[in-house]
Amino acid sequence: MKITSTNGGDEALFVYANEIIARIIAQSCRQRGLSVILSSLLSFQGDEIYFKHESALVGRTFYDAVFSYDKCSVIGLMLSDGTVKIFPRLNTIINIGDQIIFIAEDDHKIILSSDYLSRINYEYSGSKSPLLFNHNTVLLSNPVTRRATKIIERNLLLGWNKKAPLIARELDTYVARGSELHILTNSNIITQFINEQLVNELTEQKIFVHSGSFTNKFDLEKLNLFSYDYVILLANEESEQQNLIEEADAECLICLLYLKDIIDKSNNERTFSIIAEMYDIRNCQLANRTCADDFIVSPNLISKYISQLSENKNIKKVYDVLLTADGSEIYLCLASMFVPLETPISYYQILQETLKYQYLAIGYR
Repeated sequence: MKITSTNGGDEALFVYANEIIARIIAQSCRQRGLSVILSSLLSFQGDEIYFKHESALVGRTFYDAVFSYDKCSVIGLMLSDGTVKIFPRLNTIINIGDQIIFIAEDDHKIILSSDYLSRINYEYSGSKSPLLFNHNTVLLSNPVTRRATKIIERNLLLGWNKKAPLIARELDTYVARGSELHILTNSNIITQFINEQLVNELTEQKIFVHSGSFTNKFDLEKLNLFSYDYVILLANEESEQQNLIEEADAECLICLLYLKDIIDKSNNERTFSIIAEMYDIRNCQLANRTCADDFIVSPNLISKYISQLSENKNIKKVYDVLLTADGSEIYLCLASMFVPLETPISYYQILQETLKYQYLAIGYR
């Protein structure tokens, strides 16, 4: 599905909605709660992404910019040529024409902290402030052991629609060679497409097709759910094509209830996560009682995304980076990885600690 977003004058921006949703699903299945963060960023009711020229920081570094604001988070730079850099090297110099990229509650909250600017000036005068780490200290600190390298995975895709092959290709960029992608479908046409085309487009995953329906509990029981790392539930393609939103969501709810029953009756410890695609955000309230870890409400996310682009087309460049395996991504990490718990600490200190491990703190929950 291709959507056009106009941005004033004769300028038009084309958005491939299915590709955006596929990327979000591929990332969200790996991190519980990520879809909530993305939805919040795309909403006009919470924190959003902003761009701003800051002449006072021209000649300074990205590191300086990170610590120069009290009420917003600096996440990157848009260079004068339009190139977007999310979490660039800390010693990157801000030049004339560059814009700083923020996450802020509102644009009027993007105000330089005069207090920290005085500290920058103090540091550049030749003395080192005891409250700050210099660039070398930050960059050379040992990184936290995290799941940064690709590993072999065994994932399950329940159902099929136009986003399914896109999701399979996205997953291929996150997993190690030798991984498996199992797909449940009762369509001969889809099975033929998978066997004749999709298998040739994946380099890291081997595909296994299982015949059955995700609304049939017996078919689900045969899949050995506990052998998978991630389970992705997609709305039925026929219902999607016929615009039967309630029917598609009802089928997903039935599947989630079956999965919950299978999990509850098993003596195995659940080690996999489940992400489900739905069409009506109101149905997520019913689904909260099931076993799903996350929900992707496709129409809702896309409408928010288009609305943001109508305000500033450059936001697309930010998400093009955030929603790809090769770019900077949003991670949800335990606070205890960086700072002591139950201890008063400033957000500046949190920033300092996360930078030591090559992370950039942008918020907490």
